[in-house]
Amino acid sequence: MKRKMKSIVSTLYEKVLSGKSKRLIEKLVFVTALAGFLLHLIVIGMQHLGWIGVGSSFAGMESPIDALYTPFSIILFYEVYCLIYYLPKSITIYIGKQFEIIALITIRGIFDELSKLSLTSDLEDLFATPGFLYSMATILILFLLIYLFYLRNQKSIRVDKNYPGLPPGLPTKKKRYVTAKKVLALLLTILFVVMVLHNIVEWLFMDHSLLGFFGQTKMVTEAFFSDFFMVLILTDLLVLLFSFAITDDFPKVMRNSGFVVSTTLIKLSFSVEGIASHLLVVMAVLFGTLMLRLYKMYRRIELPDDNI
Repeated sequence: MKRKMKSIVSTLYEKVLSGKSKRLIEKLVFVTALAGFLLHLIVIGMQHLGWIGVGSSFAGMESPIDALYTPFSIILFYEVYCLIYYLPKSITIYIGKQFEIIALITIRGIFDELSKLSLTSDLEDLFATPGFLYSMATILILFLLIYLFYLRNQKSIRVDKNYPGLPPGLPTKKKRYVTAKKVLALLLTILFVVMVLHNIVEWLFMDHSLLGFFGQTKMVTEAFFSDFFMVLILTDLLVLLFSFAITDDFPKVMRNSGFVVSTTLIKLSFSVEGIASHLLVVMAVLFGTLMLRLYKMYRRIELPDDNI
């Protein structure tokens, strides 16, 4: 029975979260994002020409820049897949993907601000918009912090590249830990698909017109990612509990606990607006990066042995 379950998990994992599946999804995402961008652009053009939506005002239809929202949203969903893909392989890269997602959400917000700014030719009005300036500053800080996060994890990344599967000589406990994370990744994939389908069905019942769909893209995706980061908090907690089964190593426990805090701060950023949201996001990534830095520092020193 145990072997049969392992075989089922292994087969499902290879079909959904293997390197081959990832490359296939990459191609699909590129085609879908390009098609979504062109379709959104065409719909904006048709509305401006008065062919559709005459006398109505729709969000996300004011400027051609709004068309960038659709491919960015599709890329964000692909980033979620990448996050799930890396969960069994590397916790630090999995957390890094969370940081990448919130950075992409922030830069997508800049395109939204740009579409509004393009309506004025007054430079004072252009740079007096605080939301635009906060977003620009936040994305620069996030980009730097994510760079530092990956920089501190170069050794682990190289090991993962050299050993795409399980590293040789891995203890039985760690193999079970990896298997548990694979099961968790598969469950997270199912939940992710269910949440996406739920959002699509909700949209169909609310407004099934193209104008309505593109107009609601921002609201729907923000609600989706707010809910999904709540799921990620629970996932991080489960990973933390799984790690207890293989080690009581203080630095590792602190690192994983710190990652839970980072995910929680990102989730909270969806509940507020303006500078408060940007500060929470920066705090989340900064905290995760510093936690990883301190963890790496701990690895270089000799710690007391509890068995003495």
